[in-house]
Amino acid sequence: MTNRINNLRELFFAGEHKKYRKENLGLSILNIETEKYPFEIRKALAFEKALENMPIFLLEGDLICGGKTVYTLPDYITEYEKETGNHNFETKGYNNAFDFCYNLGQDERGYGLANSSIPAYYRVIPMGIPALIEEAQKKLKEATDEKKINYYRSVIIANGAAIKLLKRYEIFVRELAEVEADSVRKNELNTISDNLKQLQIGAPQTYWQAVQLMYFIQFLIWVEGGYLIPLGRIDQILYPYYKKDIESGILTKEFAFEILEAFFMKLNYEIDRTHGESGKFNSDTGQSVTIGGIDPITGEDVTNDLTYMILDAKCDMRVTDPKVHLRVHKNTPEALWKKAAYLSSLGMGFPTYDNDDAIIPAFMKHPEYTLEDARDYAASGCWEMTIQGKSFNRNLGNICCLRALEWALNDGAYMLGTPNAETATGTINGRFGLQTGRLEWFDTFDKLFNAFKVQIKHNIDMVTSYCNRAMLSPSPFYSSMMDDCFEKGLDFDNGGCKYNETDFQLSSLSDAADALYAIKKLVYENKEYTLTEFVEILRNNWEGHEPLRQRIINEFPKFGNDIDEVDLIAREIVDYYTQEVKKHHNQFGQTYRARISSALAYISVAQTLGASANGRKAREPFSDNLSSSLGCDKNGPTGIIKSCCKIDFSNCAGGAILDLKFHPSALKTDEGKEKFIALLKTYCQLGGMQVQINVLDNKVLLDAKKHPENYRDLIVRVWGFSTYFIALPEKYQDHIIARSTLSL
Repeated sequence: MTNRINNLRELFFAGEHKKYRKENLGLSILNIETEKYPFEIRKALAFEKALENMPIFLLEGDLICGGKTVYTLPDYITEYEKETGNHNFETKGYNNAFDFCYNLGQDERGYGLANSSIPAYYRVIPMGIPALIEEAQKKLKEATDEKKINYYRSVIIANGAAIKLLKRYEIFVRELAEVEADSVRKNELNTISDNLKQLQIGAPQTYWQAVQLMYFIQFLIWVEGGYLIPLGRIDQILYPYYKKDIESGILTKEFAFEILEAFFMKLNYEIDRTHGESGKFNSDTGQSVTIGGIDPITGEDVTNDLTYMILDAKCDMRVTDPKVHLRVHKNTPEALWKKAAYLSSLGMGFPTYDNDDAIIPAFMKHPEYTLEDARDYAASGCWEMTIQGKSFNRNLGNICCLRALEWALNDGAYMLGTPNAETATGTINGRFGLQTGRLEWFDTFDKLFNAFKVQIKHNIDMVTSYCNRAMLSPSPFYSSMMDDCFEKGLDFDNGGCKYNETDFQLSSLSDAADALYAIKKLVYENKEYTLTEFVEILRNNWEGHEPLRQRIINEFPKFGNDIDEVDLIAREIVDYYTQEVKKHHNQFGQTYRARISSALAYISVAQTLGASANGRKAREPFSDNLSSSLGCDKNGPTGIIKSCCKIDFSNCAGGAILDLKFHPSALKTDEGKEKFIALLKTYCQLGGMQVQINVLDNKVLLDAKKHPENYRDLIVRVWGFSTYFIALPEKYQDHIIARSTLSL
């Protein structure tokens, strides 16, 4: 790490960038005339006014300009809209759907509607903002439809505002250069100012300018109101500029690396300003980069110098953003595997490994996708798979297996009472689940298992019926960075994107499989209890039956140990879930996509659930993502991957993420890293989709809880993002500690 980057890192930890923030500019664009304008025009004008008035800054030694400093757009919503709620695109036509989703296990208003679409940086950076405006002006002249006319007008306003902000920054930096005493820094500032000037009149001509434009667009999307915004395949997007500058001699590899690290440092400025329930956690920003993989046309490996450089930067900096996804496949270079394994060994949760050989075929099971686009996928949000520049990617429902089982055992009701009962508008006779029958009706395991499946189907049906009415506020700037929105003249919510993806996630899979097995064994095979007796034990949270609970935990087979009896239950659950999900179409006509993951549900949803038959107590966490029930994987990492790969992931186009936690000693030596690489390759060859890694010592974590001041940059993987351990709520810290620590 150079002195410059170290200084920028120290300024970041000291919160220097926060000094320039202004929560509310106290401005409005509304008057008698503008109140009549279409909503998207008013929003574009508010965006413009925000950029004209927001504070601007450049930290000492920085190489990249920009940063979100304003957190509320000038007022553009009329009083009538406020009174009627017609402005609220997130809930318009949606009634109490967010409360409904809460009661189905969601716990934040925005959770179901996050737009995690990846801007078409591969198009916009070579094009430049001036050319984009020029093209929008041409399309505006040709447009006859009112929606398209309003769209292109809003795009021109929003992108024109970006040009004006570039001008503000150019003048600001030029003034800094004029008073700078150090000749080296003066030259840097003049170059930065020149870079900003070029971006006002055309496309970037250098690597430095391309990086500057990418960051500028990224933070402006945040200003407009976006969040969870990924950056896509940046090693492919930036490489032509890097290669040209290196070959021409105007750029050294060392300075290219420093520019990259300065860019990455800027991406961390918003880690404390995430939204909703996720806002409790620093770094859940969705700002991921995807590297490696294959060429969309030829299918050949595309590893380049920047692929390695990005991994080196993450090794070097010890900051959380950007999250790194490494696309691997059968022809991934061995040197890249080794570099990635070294980064994994450092214990920050980077990179996530995404298997092209499983993910691309899963895309192709959906007839909407072309092979070329599927090959150009990238990660969005936490681990969701999407097509950069072409997909409107949203995550809606959490299908919790334990909740479905609880409903099946409680005739459609929660054991602990309905969460958020005062707004329980989605209930049927006071229940969210279906009344699938009294316990005495389930005289065979198959009947109970079928009732469980019916509850899963019911959960899917209900969430889709509400969520298909979901709408998002227009995003003139953000949507102009998407290929088909711009070409069609339609925003995200009007079907502008080529692909319109809405994903479900299946959570608590291993807990449910273990619980169903325990019921099958105790009630239907051994006949030690009637189902009524056993469910009564669960209703009483195992009180007076601790020996039975310990017996189930310690003696019964569990998912994650390569035991068919329970693994095949998990497989059947997934098969049923994926087939049901594919029966549904969103409001744009595209089939829903299935994913296996938990996000924050493993704690937030678990808090609403009663005891479960695998030994879990009421309100206790369940397993994260594809992991085994906490502490129940006894046969090491090989057992885990064998269990997981009995599941058919080919219908999980949204992804399927496995968490593995190793002790640092496992990856300390070259031999350990080789074993780690071999394990990952085996998982990929068996059909596994995605793996994220923690390499942690519980002794260190426990000490960090006691002495947080000594662990400022201790980074851990939580569910689909990495963050600072000491910033986590205690219940999430404890869950990470409780996860099984593996050896190789």
